[in-house]
This record gives sequence, structure tokens and C-alpha cells, in this order.
Amino acid sequence: MPVTGYPSSRRMRGVGRFPFLLLLAMTAALVYLMIMFIPAYLGNQQMRGATEEIVRRGALQNLEISDVKAQLQEKARECGLPANHQIQLWREGKTLTARVIYTQAIRFPFYTYQWPFEIRVVDLGL
Repeated sequence: MPVTGYPSSRRMRGVGRFPFLLLLAMTAALVYLMIMFIPAYLGNQQMRGATEEIVRRGALQNLEISDVKAQLQEKARECGLPANHQIQLWREGKTLTARVIYTQAIRFPFYTYQWPFEIRVVDLGL
């Protein structure tokens, strides 16, 4: 029997494309999600580090709560926190505690995800 034409191989040629296209679509979706979530996460980490530093300095220098709160408000503006963030500060002896609460909106084409963040820092002032 002569082996010419291979008609069945022409029909099978497109079979390998579907898994590749599926993998390509999933990779594109993952990259898109990373592009949307990473800036909010990095802003949170930056604010967490700044809050720890400001609260540590405020506890060591025994600063007024209003001064510490003003520094945290300025840092929140620099880090790009939403306008509706809450900063709570209180002192118990030498211990200074700060709590920063906000919700970051992550906008997708047909949905907006509200990602809640809470930063809580306690410094003993030692």
C-alpha cells in the first residue's frame, strides 16, 4: 500500500494548537492579575515599613500622638493610600500602638475588587 498524501495527518495538525492557546490565555490572565495586584501590595508594604519606623521613633522620643498622626498622614499620602483611610493611635504607658485601616480598589473591566488592608504596629518604647 503506497504511503502518499497522509490525509489523516492534515486533520490532526490543529490538535496541538488548543492546549497552546489555552496555556497562552492563562499566562496572559496571570500577568494581567499580577499587574493589577502588585502595585497595591507594594504600597501596603511601603506603608507598613514607614508606620513601624514612625511609631518606633514616636515611642522612643515620647512624641505627642498628634505629631505621630500627622507624620502617618503624610506618609499615607506619599504611599498612595485611598482618601478614606483610618489612622488610630493610642498610648498605654510608654507603649505606642498604631492601626492603619484602608480598602484598596482594584479595578477590572467588569468588576471592582475591594482589597482590605490593616496595619497594626505596637512599640514598647524601650
